[in-house]
This record gives sequence, structure tokens and C-alpha cells, in this order.
Amino acid sequence: MFLFYSDNVDGQTISIAGDEHQHCAKVLRKKIGDQIKITDGQGQIFTAEITAIQKQTTICHIVDKISSKPIVPKLSIAISPTKNLSRIEWFVEKAVEIGISAIYFVHTQRTEKKSVNLERIHKICISAMKQSLQVHLPKIQSYKSVNELIENVGSDYEQKFIAYCDGPTDLLKDILKSKINTILLIGPEGDFTENEIKEATASSFTPVSLGDSRLRTETAGLVGLMMMKYS
Repeated sequence: MFLFYSDNVDGQTISIAGDEHQHCAKVLRKKIGDQIKITDGQGQIFTAEITAIQKQTTICHIVDKISSKPIVPKLSIAISPTKNLSRIEWFVEKAVEIGISAIYFVHTQRTEKKSVNLERIHKICISAMKQSLQVHLPKIQSYKSVNELIENVGSDYEQKFIAYCDGPTDLLKDILKSKINTILLIGPEGDFTENEIKEATASSFTPVSLGDSRLRTETAGLVGLMMMKYS
């Protein structure tokens, strides 16, 4: 099954635009009357019949709809952007394939890359979601500091962890409780500052280890997500 993505739904009409339209009309050469599968990234898959192909938009009539339940519990990673953006983009792609609920970019005091192209990250999420035949697009948000992250999303999670080097001894998978909304905070290559760790622990983030090896930021994010997903 090949999935297209669009959240442009109006009654029984759904239209795809941009890269999705180009792939449908120009690459796959779909025609009026063909049926395609479209997800809105919110848990729904539409069977839709193409009714018009315009210059920048493919317009479809919804024939059928299948809804899936929201992913429970929410499993999220808050992570510092890496200096080499291709590494954090790799993390995003793999995390979406595994089934992450949200990715929060956190600009810490030692973060070397101070900006993230959220539009490009969104496109990577869509591509990974479709490739893995998932129908839930993760939330993507960027925060200017650890404190800003805590203030905005801290109350959304019953279980909160912060991983850093040379401190925690408890392995995440050993103290993790299942079926609870969980967030894991991952720092930059230079790690969190002492003040950032204090801010997090004062807001009920539990210090954890991800193992004996010293991991790159994007590797730590993926290891942490795998522990949360499958422990």
C-alpha cells in the first residue's frame, strides 16, 4: 500500500498539494477515476477517488475512511539539535518509524546549532510516517531552553527522565513504568550544565543512564526511545 498525506479535508473532499501532488500526478501518473490512500496524520486513512488534477493540487472524493485509536501512552523525546543537522534528521526519521509521539528540540547552553528548520523536519516526519505505513504524525516543537521546555510540556507527562553522563547509575529500562505518558530529555554532545540538570530534577525529571557507552546525541535519543517503547 502506498500512502499519501494531507490534512486538507472538507466534508467528503480531500486534496493533496506540494510534493504529494507532484508524486501522485507527475511521478505515479495517477488519473481521474483512480483510487488512492491518504492519511491525515491524525489516525485516519481515507480511500479517495481522484476527481480533478489541477496544476498544483489533486482533488479527491472520499469513498471510505478507517480510523485508528490514538497511540497510548505518549512516548516523547526532548533533544538538543546536533551541530551536523544530518545526524538529528536521521534521528527524526528513525524515531518516527519506531512510533514516537512528539519530538521537542531543546536549545541548551552547550547546544552548538542554534536553529532547526522545522519545515524540513516536518517533511522528514511525513516521509517516514508514510514509509512505515503509520497514520499518526508526531508533534514537533522547538524550545529556547530547558526551563522553557519544562514550563510548556512538563505537566503533559506522568513520567519524566533526564539522561546525562557521569552521574546517573539507574538504567532507564530498569526503572521505567509501562503504559504511562513518558518524556526523556537528551542533551548536547557537551552534555547539560549543572544548572540545567538542577532545573530538570527540581521539576520531577529523574536522572537515568542509557548504558555504559558514551553515546552521540542522536544515538542516545534512539536508544532511549527503544527502551521506552519495548521495555
